[in-house]
Amino acid sequence: MLAAKIFAKLPPGPARVLGDIFALTIIAIIYVIVARLSLTLASINASATPIWPNTGYALAAVLLLGYRVIPAIFVGALVVNAMTAGTLYTSLGIAVGNTLEALVGAYIINNWAGGRAAFDTPLGVAKFAASCFAPATVISATIGIATLSIAGLAERADLGNIWVTWWMGDSAGALVITPALVLWGTASRRALQPEQLKQSALVYLAAVAVGLLSFSPLIAQDTIRTPLAFLTILPMMWAAVRRNPRDTAVTALLVSGFAVWGTISNNGPFVRGNMNESFLLLLAFMVSVSAPSLALSAEVAERRRQEEHVDFVLHELSHRSKNLLAIVQSMANQVARRSDTFDSFFQGFSMRLRALSEIHELLVVADWRGADIRELVRTQLVPFHDGTGRSVSASGPELRLTPKAAEQIGLALHELGTNAAKHGALTVAQGSVKLRWSVENSGTREECLRFTWEEIGGPLVKQPPRQGFGSLVITKIVPGSLQGIASLEYHRDGVKWLLVVPSASALIDGSGTAAISLSPIGGEGQGEGVAIAEPLKV
Repeated sequence: MLAAKIFAKLPPGPARVLGDIFALTIIAIIYVIVARLSLTLASINASATPIWPNTGYALAAVLLLGYRVIPAIFVGALVVNAMTAGTLYTSLGIAVGNTLEALVGAYIINNWAGGRAAFDTPLGVAKFAASCFAPATVISATIGIATLSIAGLAERADLGNIWVTWWMGDSAGALVITPALVLWGTASRRALQPEQLKQSALVYLAAVAVGLLSFSPLIAQDTIRTPLAFLTILPMMWAAVRRNPRDTAVTALLVSGFAVWGTISNNGPFVRGNMNESFLLLLAFMVSVSAPSLALSAEVAERRRQEEHVDFVLHELSHRSKNLLAIVQSMANQVARRSDTFDSFFQGFSMRLRALSEIHELLVVADWRGADIRELVRTQLVPFHDGTGRSVSASGPELRLTPKAAEQIGLALHELGTNAAKHGALTVAQGSVKLRWSVENSGTREECLRFTWEEIGGPLVKQPPRQGFGSLVITKIVPGSLQGIASLEYHRDGVKWLLVVPSASALIDGSGTAAISLSPIGGEGQGEGVAIAEPLKV
């Protein structure tokens, strides 16, 4: 985690280079220390130990920090092997195998098993487990024994046992160490809350208690104690079913650590006449404890996420249904107050309902994560374009409106388009409408969305004697719901509407610049923006 912070926070430049070198040095030093401790347990060859957590450590480092840590893994492996036995060439060969193991393993996990998200689903865990057994660990074991054989540092008759010990040690190290490091390295802030830490600590304490009871050399081993190894299923099931994959991985690591302690002390249920045989049996236990528990925990976590998502969807559906009914009720009330006959009410109300339904269709297509402002403009103004000389053009940056902003601005566009088609610029052949929007600073610290509707070339326009429902929507309802302001000006050849709302209440994100046109290419308004879309077919 310290290395990750150094990598992430330093700005580009000499300081960043020095920071990267320092972080890589820390990674290499940790690799050397852990490797030296592990090689003291070498049971069949000085360079082959059945307990090799470095594979898991190297994989986790690459998954968390990226492939740029590969040089640190290589340097650490080279130093360790140079300190162990053999020549510079044998050390170089084994280091290359260890480095390729981390590189190939991380590449397969990233591109096949889901990378750091591999432990989120049972399928991801299964793919991760398969990645730990081949081909990365096979490459390391094969290069390692080939190097030892060529250098004469291993008897030909022992090569098979050395290869199996090397391969199983690397595989178990990856299965037990990598999940714990990756899951804690990607833990959210919620995992660090006191209540969450307390619950995690209880699971860990249970694992420690079972480890002491079942494997530690502090208690004499006898026939009665041997079956107690099955108690490991209790903290594993607790962590998998009641907690999460992170605590399950740590619990498996703790139980495995106690099992290793007991075995190297010639105590515990895995001790056999031959130490290497004891370690191989221990490795089989570590694999069988870690992989199934992680898969079960991922299944439980996935089902829990699905239940939470269903609850969220139901809550959102209820909330949005109430909002929609409130909008429809308000729309009906306002239209009814300004309608003289039922026919005029029905026509006005139906048109506005249709506009609202088109807005909601855009939101549904985008999973209710907002709407592209260009698509909103296009959808709402297509009905007012008939393919003649009259045109509607729009330009501005690519922006995504929040669902609420899409609803309100879409309704405003419908009202403006309806008025322009009945009384404004779209009633004459030479008339046109220009829409422009931008994100700018309005003189305060807060960025604002500035949206302009301008009619050009229309008939003489006079301010109406009373405010209709459309005017109420675009000057009061829309800006009020978005915490903004709006102005409506009546010019000689058309109206001009300006809406200014805080970006925080209207936008999700925005990038790039584009322009769209609802008129044939070459029509008025084409000079604005960067690119003109294809002619709109109506």
